Amino acid sequence: MTFARTAVPDDLGIWTQLSDDDALASQRSTAGPDAFPVAVKANIAVRGLHRSAGCRVLDVAAEEADAPVVAAFRHHGAVVVGMANMHELALGVTSDNAAYGSARVPSAPRLSAGGSSGGSAAAVAAGLVPLALGTDTGGSVSIPAGNCGVVGFRPSTGRWPTAGIVGLSWTRDTPGVFATTVEDAARADSWVTGSRSAPPVERARLGIPTTFLQDLDARTEEAFFRTLDDARGAGIDVVDVDIADVLARARRAESLVVGWEAPRELAAAAARALNLPPDEAFEVLRAGVETADVADFLQGLVDRPVSADEYADALSLVLEARILADDALARLGVDALVFPTTPAPAPLSGGGATVTHRDRETSVFGLYTRHTGPGTILGAPMVTVPARGIGAPVGITVQGRRSDDARTLGIARRLHDDSRDEAVPRAGVSVEHGA
Repeated sequence: MTFARTAVPDDLGIWTQLSDDDALASQRSTAGPDAFPVAVKANIAVRGLHRSAGCRVLDVAAEEADAPVVAAFRHHGAVVVGMANMHELALGVTSDNAAYGSARVPSAPRLSAGGSSGGSAAAVAAGLVPLALGTDTGGSVSIPAGNCGVVGFRPSTGRWPTAGIVGLSWTRDTPGVFATTVEDAARADSWVTGSRSAPPVERARLGIPTTFLQDLDARTEEAFFRTLDDARGAGIDVVDVDIADVLARARRAESLVVGWEAPRELAAAAARALNLPPDEAFEVLRAGVETADVADFLQGLVDRPVSADEYADALSLVLEARILADDALARLGVDALVFPTTPAPAPLSGGGATVTHRDRETSVFGLYTRHTGPGTILGAPMVTVPARGIGAPVGITVQGRRSDDARTLGIARRLHDDSRDEAVPRAGVSVEHGA
């Protein structure tokens, strides 16, 4: 395999840093005959590259060692070709990054690749790499996978190690992977966890949360039900389910958990990078952020910090939501949930903090995390696959029981196999393969 520097249009905004020729040669020499290229989100440590988290304040020095997830990929032949662009500090869902550019959908460059792992998803969608590492707090793998028309796997929280990552929430964060097939995502899971793939799923009963069918874009609704109609004839049964009590608790906890944990996670990362005390480092970081919505979020943390009592209440809600979710799936007799990843296809890149949805001006963040956020509070595995093509990428997410990752991947694989013939075509950019 050779690693040609294939030309990529600047407006795709995929990279914050590329490995140079010497680094590629060194990696290839140790990767072995099964070497393959990967992209790594810019908040994950890669030896010799900068873990900027999409923020120039943190873009100060090369990392000394790989994060454990990167090491696991390297053990199986991965060659890191570059650091993938992202929403600055992972605090957004568009990857419109004022410092490094906006990550865009390769097959439709006017559209946002999603965030915060937008560059990773776009690298796979563009054919530059077969696999890319991302991270997920509230949908940062699922949303870009849906926007770009690729497979995205968010493992159960705690299944993959988070060491070496600039994170936002020890309660919600996990690394994840983008791929072109669910089979490849499952293979990556086995590399990181040492687990074996589960046998193929012959039949599955999936529940659609009725709340997630409300207020959908017509294109999303059409693609979702078209895909499910095909799946019903291939061993997948689908029923509507009401999990309003779970969603209510999860949604109340979402912002409080991040509001307490994010400033502490970011202060620690800045302190390490800048060799300053955490409080001082956080102020330097906050002053240096260039993306407007990220600056506004950090200012909000200063103006209205989450109190210790609020955080304690939020953690109680997390536990209640997880218990209720497990009980609900058992009571309803469903193996997993299935729903449109986002209520609408990708918004325009650079469109700002709001979008017109069904003739109403709506928060981009609120709209695009509406379906993915609750599952991250539950710590649940999520696999996002492309729906049947309608001219724009639309994602479908299978959300399984916490720690039931193998079966969740198996169900998603069955769903993807039945729909991939008409999946959204990829852009024609590729890495050259050869002897």
